[in-house]
Amino acid sequence: MTLHPDETRLQHWLDLFSAPDVGGTPAGGVSRPALSEFDKVARDRFADVATTLGLDTRVDDAGNMYARREGTVRGLAPVVIGSHLDTVVPGGRFDGILGIAIALETVALLNDASLTTPRPIEIVNWMGEEGARFPPAMLGSGLVSGAWDVAYLHDRVDASGVRVGDALAAIGYLGEAGNRLTRFHAALEAHIEQGVQLDGTGHDVGIVPHIEPVRWCTIEVHGIGGHAGGPGPGGRREAVVAAARMITAARDRAVAAGGFKTTVGRVEVEPGSNNVIPHIVRFGLDIRSGSDDELEGHVAEIIDLFDAIAAEEGTTIRVHRDWAMRSEPFDVRIQSLLRRIAEERQVAWLTTRGHIGHDSLHLASMGPTAMLFTRTTDGVSHAESEHAPWPAILATAAVFADATLALANDPEETTSAAEQSPPRQSEVRRASTTARKP
Repeated sequence: MTLHPDETRLQHWLDLFSAPDVGGTPAGGVSRPALSEFDKVARDRFADVATTLGLDTRVDDAGNMYARREGTVRGLAPVVIGSHLDTVVPGGRFDGILGIAIALETVALLNDASLTTPRPIEIVNWMGEEGARFPPAMLGSGLVSGAWDVAYLHDRVDASGVRVGDALAAIGYLGEAGNRLTRFHAALEAHIEQGVQLDGTGHDVGIVPHIEPVRWCTIEVHGIGGHAGGPGPGGRREAVVAAARMITAARDRAVAAGGFKTTVGRVEVEPGSNNVIPHIVRFGLDIRSGSDDELEGHVAEIIDLFDAIAAEEGTTIRVHRDWAMRSEPFDVRIQSLLRRIAEERQVAWLTTRGHIGHDSLHLASMGPTAMLFTRTTDGVSHAESEHAPWPAILATAAVFADATLALANDPEETTSAAEQSPPRQSEVRRASTTARKP
């Protein structure tokens, strides 16, 4: 059966979660950091909508919210859909929100047609995907997948020292461990692309083969401090000069080599006074490439480059490996289903590289998972001007709904990785308190 999204209702879902009372900004964006008062209102609204759709809602000990549409066959693993409602500050009105709106519309369409499915369908609002308030990113899905344990999650703090566990309790969304997702038949997420692969080619929908890996390092450069009126620049061992050369050299190497990206978005200088030569500079380095092996090679190359610059400047460096996001392939069977549906519906689709972390990355370590990207105008995201063209939104919603129905009707049982082996607690990924979404 082919499902056709209701345009008015889909717009209504988007408006519900970008209104001023849930963090909508005058410039058309959304500012809703995880576990804030705006997030509480959005969560309450999500629960209310779920109730109107006939769904049963539960909350786990990470604050992940699950809205379940029961299946007709007892014991079958669910199809998991959804995304996240938290945003960066200020953020856009589509990042995460679109995935929730499309998931809600999918269930509404099944209700409209009085369709039942053998498998349950669970819409999930994942907690702390952005990492904008509580780093690292993708906190809630990371707990479910075993990337870290609940003690680590609850002890994450924001810039004011507020713990995740306390913030969850304060807004009334500290749920039970027994409510966690433990297995699923398939997981599917719709998300804006946050890039220009689709917009640059005129395609509406991206089918993502995998999420590419990321490494975060803090580089600590040690020099010799002193008075600005003391020895001239020729006799100094300046940490800030060495750090500036390193930042530029990393960028230049990435441009010349191609195939990887370096970004420095955080620089800390000590002591931070105009008339004092800094003795320590710390900067955060984000490196991305197409595969884990390639990326590790680039990290080693950049660190060797930094060592050489430090020696030339008479400084020393310390490299802290803060966090790693390893690549996980998405399920080829679900990708094939998405391609078939897109072609049947004459949707312009493209195989699209995933450069940014999403909750589906963690889910892919548990069981069959896939993602659909929606075209983003000019690739702008994490900004109030973020925009997704309406035809691309409708195309994504249509393919997503048909795929969800097909997966929920699938009689073939699969066993998720979570059932095959214990959670990956030994692979807890640490991040500095200044980390942000990958």
